[in-house]
Amino acid sequence: MDKIINLKNIEYLDTINKKFVFDNKQSSLTLLSFKKGAERTLHVDKKDEVAQIIEGKAQITIGKEKYILKENEMIVMPQNIPHGLLALEDTKMLLLRPKHTHETI
Repeated sequence: MDKIINLKNIEYLDTINKKFVFDNKQSSLTLLSFKKGAERTLHVDKKDEVAQIIEGKAQITIGKEKYILKENEMIVMPQNIPHGLLALEDTKMLLLRPKHTHETI
């Protein structure tokens, strides 16, 4: 694994692109890219997650609330509350997750 990681070093694909920065027993850090209009449907996780926008702009839905996040902004998505994402522009995002499974709703 590289010691220095360029967070913008991920390609935009027609689908959501995932690149693991690290993945161990406790947690994972994933770099994702979304083309404008790409969506991560509402789902529920059993543990909190943190999303940080590296580039672009996305609408994050948490419960009934919608938040617009842009470059260098982050949000905590609380456990057991439905959340999802809609890319308003081509967007790159960092996602920190404790090990868990999630349920699509």
